[in-house]
Amino acid sequence: MKSKKAQGMPMNVIIIAIIVLVVLVIVIAFFAGGFGGIVSKIRGTFGGVTGQAGDLAIQSCQSLCESAGNLPAESQPRSSFCTQSFLIDDDGNPETTPVKMSCASDVVPELTDEDQRRRITRTGSLAVSCPGVSCT
Repeated sequence: MKSKKAQGMPMNVIIIAIIVLVVLVIVIAFFAGGFGGIVSKIRGTFGGVTGQAGDLAIQSCQSLCESAGNLPAESQPRSSFCTQSFLIDDDGNPETTPVKMSCASDVVPELTDEDQRRRITRTGSLAVSCPGVSCT
């Protein structure tokens, strides 16, 4: 009787399979809700409430303003420039809660239940001027 030996799977095939699975999970996560939502959920779960620097938010608002300017007037109030809010670390102290701020001066973001759970109590506006865009 002949003895049959099983042939093992090469290590590089296993490593490639793991990499493919990780990439697949990332692609599924992106199409399921975008990375922004995933990152904020992870940050809210593991980290505290962190804000970003005001100058980065202002740059984002200026970019959103350019996009909103290309929309028809009736669609501008629903644009990201008018609806998106940012958590701004206005004092540089990680122990204090950030301020929830909007881009447009005539829009003040409302505090949601999630914001109150995270102890965010202050709102405001970055007052980025955006000629030709009306948020009201």
